[in-house]
Amino acid sequence: MSLKVVILGAGGLVGTRLCLKIVQLQEMHINPTESLPLKKIVMFDAMELKTIPDSIKGDARVSVMIGDLCDKTIMAKAVEPDGCTRVTVIHLAAVLSGYAEENFDLGMKVNLHGTLNVMECMRGLVTELGQPQIYVYVSTDYVCCFNDYNKNNPVNEESFRLSPVSYGIQKSCIELLMCDYTRKGFLDGRVARLSAVIGRPGWSNSISYPYTGIFTQPLEGKDYVVPLPMDIPFPCSSLNNNIDCLLFTASNLDGTKLGHNRIIQLPAKSWTLNDIWAATKEVASEEGVQLGKITNQSNGGDTTIKEINVCPYVDCGKAERLGYPMEVDLKDIIRDYINVYIKK
Repeated sequence: MSLKVVILGAGGLVGTRLCLKIVQLQEMHINPTESLPLKKIVMFDAMELKTIPDSIKGDARVSVMIGDLCDKTIMAKAVEPDGCTRVTVIHLAAVLSGYAEENFDLGMKVNLHGTLNVMECMRGLVTELGQPQIYVYVSTDYVCCFNDYNKNNPVNEESFRLSPVSYGIQKSCIELLMCDYTRKGFLDGRVARLSAVIGRPGWSNSISYPYTGIFTQPLEGKDYVVPLPMDIPFPCSSLNNNIDCLLFTASNLDGTKLGHNRIIQLPAKSWTLNDIWAATKEVASEEGVQLGKITNQSNGGDTTIKEINVCPYVDCGKAERLGYPMEVDLKDIIRDYINVYIKK
């Protein structure tokens, strides 16, 4: 009896941090009361992983695969049991919001058709292993309809979906299919909805980037032009808490408690750009970091995102009831960026 874990999108920020956490485990839960020896870990990505931390490189259980989610042969190889009795897949790979809006065909290929290919490969494991295997799919709160009701009421797993962006539509389609594939016994699907992960290094063409750039760029001593109004609340999440939540979803979560709706909104809090900038100045002062300046140029800046059309608040009550980690603190997020990227 042993477990194989596959991380799709392992080269990204969340994927790398998650792999660092997983390689520390010798055993991993497959439900709250049962764990198995963790024998194989596959890091899968569309691009070459140029920087793999030493702690991952030195682990004989880890293998790296480069390929296309839409390639049936490669994906079947990635999720094959390879001598293990259970396979758990954590799917992070995606074309993010701005890029999916800019390149509709690429977004559809990766976010919809690529994911369907993974789901079919997971479905094929039922015959071989005798039961549906755990498949954690990372979705987004961008799926929810940007209507008057959802603007005035925190959105949750039951809220109406009709995203105003292609990225959200693609994710919404998979959310629905994950519930049905689980109902049919094809896989044990768990959909983890992430709110914007702020604190990513580098530039990103995504809806959330201004909520990251407003503190990462000044902390690096650069001036930053904010392309959006400063007073719009936006759901944001903590990278470190998300890692703990994804691991919980893949291991310690009792899937039978989810019922037909397999979606869990992971913990998040809503902040305005004013909130983030005020906290940035406080943390920079506490940590002795010299800040660059910000200027506001609403509907400007270097991004395809000219307005925020994401529901302003999310309801994380389901995650809390299921026992998820709930540590989302703005100053901690900013301080983590300083410690990892500024004082490295």
